[in-house]
Amino acid sequence: MDPINIIAFYLMDSRPKKKFNISLIVNTLKDLEKVYIELNKLMAVPPEEFISNKLILDKARADFNLAFETLMRVCRHVTQVMGLTRVNGRECLYRLATELNVKDPDSYKELSDFYFSHRDLREDIDPSLFYSFIKKRLILFKKMAGAVVEHVKKVTNNPLLIDYDLLKQKYFYIKDSVKKINFALNQGKEEFVSKPMYYDRTRYFYIVAYDSLFDICSHLAPKFGIKRFGDDCLMKLVEAGIIDKSYEDKVREMYEFRNKLGERWDIDKELMYEKLKELNDIFLPITEQILKYLKEKLT
Repeated sequence: MDPINIIAFYLMDSRPKKKFNISLIVNTLKDLEKVYIELNKLMAVPPEEFISNKLILDKARADFNLAFETLMRVCRHVTQVMGLTRVNGRECLYRLATELNVKDPDSYKELSDFYFSHRDLREDIDPSLFYSFIKKRLILFKKMAGAVVEHVKKVTNNPLLIDYDLLKQKYFYIKDSVKKINFALNQGKEEFVSKPMYYDRTRYFYIVAYDSLFDICSHLAPKFGIKRFGDDCLMKLVEAGIIDKSYEDKVREMYEFRNKLGERWDIDKELMYEKLKELNDIFLPITEQILKYLKEKLT
């Protein structure tokens, strides 16, 4: 079986077909976690300081609104997939909490009522009222997020919350871009450097291929236990042994070349041709190694 078919095999999803948008859920709950942490810090301020400091109150109100609206994005999506009909904004969290058997679902009705009553930041609110209410109910965000994650994992039989649709899409972009770059390179160096239709298109498709590979990396890295990464995601996979260390220098070159293509237009076309010849054939083997590791982790 050739490498392309092997990768296609790795990406086959035999799990029950549910319509949960895994990336939407995971990414939105990551956003919720960030604002939850910030709001939690504000609510840790001594009550007297919180009540007397309008700047803290205003920041906490904005963060509360953001946390609620972020959780509601997940709520609307999940209730729709679960087939809960006629769920309005005020009812969503309560209905979802009831369906997921979250303890004290009525507390989510209170949370929603509080948000809709005080979401307009132009209107004043009693600082003591805000502090006492949020201090007691802040944990509801974390509980609901956990309940959603556990439910989606269970009904999709997807314990790592892997978005297989995303992987398939990004793999297609990589494969298609590599093919189109190779077509341009196969015209020969003289033809390549003389025609913008070749070097401009390969610039575009190299960026598409690299960014798609990076998207695969950033989606899977946390599933592989790599929590802290940025633009160095692929290098983190090299360090972890997921991508063979023999690719270390090439991975670094791929990243630097992608940035050069994205930021500069005055690139020597002959140099560009040679660099593409050197780096283009690396995309699929690296992708294969990442997906092979994923398959081993799942079996």
